[in-house]
Amino acid sequence: MRKSAVAVYGCFEYIKYTEGPAMRWKARVGNFAGLLTLFLYSLKTEAVDLVPDKIRSDPRRSSVVVLQNRYFTKVWRPEFGLSVGKYMNEAYTDTTTQGVRGSVFFNELIGVELQYQQTSIADSKDRQALKQLRYREMGTDNIVSPDVEVNQIYDSMDVNCIVAPFYGKLNLFDTLIIYSDLYLTAGLTKLGTEQGSKTAISIGAGQRFYWEKALSFRIDFRNRNFDEKKSGEKYNRDTQSIDIGVSYFFI
Repeated sequence: MRKSAVAVYGCFEYIKYTEGPAMRWKARVGNFAGLLTLFLYSLKTEAVDLVPDKIRSDPRRSSVVVLQNRYFTKVWRPEFGLSVGKYMNEAYTDTTTQGVRGSVFFNELIGVELQYQQTSIADSKDRQALKQLRYREMGTDNIVSPDVEVNQIYDSMDVNCIVAPFYGKLNLFDTLIIYSDLYLTAGLTKLGTEQGSKTAISIGAGQRFYWEKALSFRIDFRNRNFDEKKSGEKYNRDTQSIDIGVSYFFI
């Protein structure tokens, strides 16, 4: 490398002391050719091969375990499942759900799902405390308790498109491989409420964990948006639910 540096320095010195424009131009061309030659020579002589044993302190003792290809497929396999869940943002009720679902995938990415859920409704602690209050109704001798206007949800029927763009595998201590899908859902919901039937727009996300070739466990989050009335006025409402379930794939 010292000889290369001396050669480059000598080339620049030659340009500096060469008289005349033509001579200086020729000197620059010669200098460029010399630098290119030195660069190509350095690539040839300075490149070294990396030896794996010299990179690590100890040689590699065991090979990497490579995860196998897709093991579970769901194309044109009818799915039947059961689920239980809960509405999470109900202020004055504790609303739990129990339901059934069925779905089919046209390919490993896209499918459709039909789901029906019924609810079990109980007063929340806030509503129970509110009902314990007593007051005399104005102009009468009636003793009444205050209450809030709540549009309870009794059941729901969902029709959703499912898109499952993410597929993964979990390797547990090189002994067990768990397959998983992360998916998105969008569709329409028919809600049975205290104010009658309501049509909602449903969006959601979920994750499914497969066991063997036919059984899967899943967790789903859904947001349903619809219009209702409060004190005679129209309001837009979002209900959010989360449920867990088990499904079986036929065929």
